[in-house]
Amino acid sequence: MTVVPNIASERNVVVLKAKRHKIDTLDYSSGIQYEYPEISLSTDSTPLVKPTKESKHILILGGGVSGLLIAWMLLDEGYRVTIIADDWAWTKDFEKSRMASQVAGALWEFPPGGCGLTEIESPGKGWAAIEHYREWALQSYEFYEKYEQVFNTYERNGGSFGLKFTHLHQFFLDDLSQLKKDDPNYEEALKLQEIEKSPLKKDVKKYSRTTEAKKSEWNKQFDKVIEPSLNGQELKSAYSHRAPIVNTDKAMAYLMAVVTAKGASMETRKIESDIRHELGLQLLRDHGADAIVNATGLGAKTVAADDDVFPVRGAVRRVENTHKGSFRHLNDAYLVPAQKDSNHHPTKTVFIVPRNDDVLYVGSIVQPNISTKNLTPESPEVQMMWNRAGSFVKNLLHAGFVPQYEFAQGLRPFTKRNVKVRADEVATFPLIHNYGHGGSGWTLGVGTARCAVLILKKRLEGIPAAVINEEIYG
Repeated sequence: MTVVPNIASERNVVVLKAKRHKIDTLDYSSGIQYEYPEISLSTDSTPLVKPTKESKHILILGGGVSGLLIAWMLLDEGYRVTIIADDWAWTKDFEKSRMASQVAGALWEFPPGGCGLTEIESPGKGWAAIEHYREWALQSYEFYEKYEQVFNTYERNGGSFGLKFTHLHQFFLDDLSQLKKDDPNYEEALKLQEIEKSPLKKDVKKYSRTTEAKKSEWNKQFDKVIEPSLNGQELKSAYSHRAPIVNTDKAMAYLMAVVTAKGASMETRKIESDIRHELGLQLLRDHGADAIVNATGLGAKTVAADDDVFPVRGAVRRVENTHKGSFRHLNDAYLVPAQKDSNHHPTKTVFIVPRNDDVLYVGSIVQPNISTKNLTPESPEVQMMWNRAGSFVKNLLHAGFVPQYEFAQGLRPFTKRNVKVRADEVATFPLIHNYGHGGSGWTLGVGTARCAVLILKKRLEGIPAAVINEEIYG
């Protein structure tokens, strides 16, 4: 493809540097190693590289965050892009329901997240592992950090990605520093160790209540906001680090505006059968396209005939995060991850996330294999979620709910074998999958999109799908 560069101010470009990803901790592999080339994303309305008559045309199925991020990356590299979806982000009012990418709490978490479901399985050779999740999450974190520093054309004109950084505080029923391998919450201690090896380490602060001096430090930091116990059990340790939060309504509107301005075509259409065979070939012929990227989320159960796909229902209360009344306005995020209590019973998550529009998200509900969205604020599990959060955050029960839109629910797209960012090994044409992010679409999204683009380029070069998948997943 002939490269015709466009002129864009460096202040309007986010550059993710080339990076070699190496995994040598998997017992079924002698070592996985591959290269992410440098990638640039411009916030200008024109692509960094102008398309030519030689430009490849890519169909992207799915109008959520996973599909739109891939579209942005491809458009800035001079590809032609058509996005096909049966549902688009809606932000004009609160009469229509939001898509999953909008309902998400969109708090960046170092994997695995604290939602309470076994978010990352161990499917073995050939599939994404925790090491892939963490690499994708850190690439997304890098994007958010660099985007925060970019002079943004759309924000100057009244639009916004809706990004802000805050401090995320996580709390535990154990002293993480004292946990041993046979302790039920030992994985949380290992996760903290990995965080301290990552780029987050410069911001990590640790707290405990094991001595009077440490209790005094804890109280100074948290006493005005939270109770020192949850459901009658003492919280014994915590740690904090800087974390991005995305206002998903703003971000989805922003991404739609960016890819449209850069030349993406949109087509509203529901794909209701397997695209790996004749339907996929027909789509390519109809659009004069060269490859398909499947970012359909739960739709992949049909579109990719993938029986691994299943929904996990979630819900949040939307609270007025203002200085009115006795409730204290919150700037930071507070999370009590699901963990085992003193009786080795699983606990429920408490999720408190301030958006940048004076709205506080309070959750969370985690209900696997339920595909109906029939919860209400009066549903017993919603009431229990709210009371649990209210017993943790002081005066939360005195806060008011957001008028017109006090409650949101959605279906998280999980699979039994983790996020699937891979080349399809059945289709006779280049077909790349990017779905199954669960509740971590905004945490993983930039990294998985970058991986999908890497796979796409290799397939367009004629490299077999199985070879690519083995290179990345062993």
